[in-house]
Amino acid sequence: MPTREDVLAIRSLEEAFDLWTPRVTKREVALIRVASVWSLVELTEHAAIEADDEMIPHSAVWGVIERARAKTKDLGQTGDRAVGVNFEGTIPDHRRIRTKVSWDDGYFIATVHTINMVR
Repeated sequence: MPTREDVLAIRSLEEAFDLWTPRVTKREVALIRVASVWSLVELTEHAAIEADDEMIPHSAVWGVIERARAKTKDLGQTGDRAVGVNFEGTIPDHRRIRTKVSWDDGYFIATVHTINMVR
């Protein structure tokens, strides 16, 4: 299990993510979760506005990152999507949300949005 110091030692996108595979790795998820637990992940203004627009509580965003499934990884190859890991989970009001965690001189939440309602 990575430590807080392991997260703080990351100095590049290449150290934060394995850019050679589109598969989400255990190491990537572990580093992100350690960063989240230690409040080393920043909720960007853009992501906060997205969450607020869809009435997604910020606490639910953190819960999805810390407990839900890391579903996919974007490698930024299309130019319009930042590199990052997409977490998907169900929040207390039964909506499924996706939140993307990326890295640029530290981890940050790039996007938050509703996927669908769970019945």
